[in-house]
Amino acid sequence: MENYSFLDPLTQFNNGTEDEEQRPMVSSLVPSIMFAAGVFGNLLALVVLSRSPKEQRRSVFYRLVAALAFTDLFGTLTTSPVTLLVYNNNLKWLGGQPLCDYFSIMLIFAGLATVFTLGAMAFDRFMALKHPYIYHAKIKYKQATYIVLTLWLVAILIALLPKIGLGKNVKQFPGSWCFFEMYGDTVSEKAFAILFSILGISIIFTIAILNIILISTLCKMRKKAPRSLNARNIIQCEVQMAIFLVGVMMVFSVCYAPLMIRVLVIQTGLTGRNNLFDLTVIRLASFNQILDPWVYLLFRRELVVQGISIIRKHFCPKAYKKKINKSSYKYIERTMTTEKMVTVAQTSDIPVSPITPPPLFRLSDKNSSFDQCPT
Repeated sequence: MENYSFLDPLTQFNNGTEDEEQRPMVSSLVPSIMFAAGVFGNLLALVVLSRSPKEQRRSVFYRLVAALAFTDLFGTLTTSPVTLLVYNNNLKWLGGQPLCDYFSIMLIFAGLATVFTLGAMAFDRFMALKHPYIYHAKIKYKQATYIVLTLWLVAILIALLPKIGLGKNVKQFPGSWCFFEMYGDTVSEKAFAILFSILGISIIFTIAILNIILISTLCKMRKKAPRSLNARNIIQCEVQMAIFLVGVMMVFSVCYAPLMIRVLVIQTGLTGRNNLFDLTVIRLASFNQILDPWVYLLFRRELVVQGISIIRKHFCPKAYKKKINKSSYKYIERTMTTEKMVTVAQTSDIPVSPITPPPLFRLSDKNSSFDQCPT
């Protein structure tokens, strides 16, 4: 195995050629745009989350969403500046092995922490729908903080394994980033590569199964639900969270699955070194930190309602005015107490929502009980 010097130029890599160096992917423009978009999107998501109503902030799902945004922001801030610094230094790595270890650890941690958090979000919704009484009796929103800290601890411990001998952190093409050795010959290097890929793929597969169960359960709930307003509100909240969870899972799968599959295939020996392709899949994985916050922001009820209202206002003005006139003075008082909601849940398989509707609200597009959901 060839050891790459931290002072050698791009041509040190097996397939590093002048032609590859001139390709658009090997440019500081791409990581610069990714860094700016990642920081802006995640900061915006955290600001929106911090301004959410108190009842939203007191839910487990909300805290997991906040943890996901913070993890994505942390991963961007701890890795991208190093990459930009190396590009500005003419692709010469001046940090030595310590900086390489740091970069690799942060990159591994960000990926694993994200997939662990997504798994926790899927399990949270699974328990809330399939075992609502256990969920609301045993799982409290304060416990979400300890769950997140535990997931982060496990992720950082796995990321540190190459430092204690299981795997090895090396500089990767074009010399602007470090990751664990994917083309290792030793047992420890192959073992860590297989651990990383199998762990990620297994969690993605598990999340997909939980989401299928979640969607199936919601479909059954809609059929069995009584026509009461509170029952519909509960189901709407669950549907909103399910849509967000499926969206984030799909984004993560599209971004990270190619990297994990690539690492796994390399260990089988069926493919050789392809530096440019490796750079492409790691940048695709980095896009997950950019897209996650926008999935949250775009799937918020308020934005969807405002978009529909704008369309109706401009393309169907008569229908829009008629709807506003009908809903402006229509008020509905809550007729079911928490105890009655539990009774309904027992007879119709509807879990008690962690967030109850306000005592009095109006049925208008801008102030619906749907907006009281955790996300």
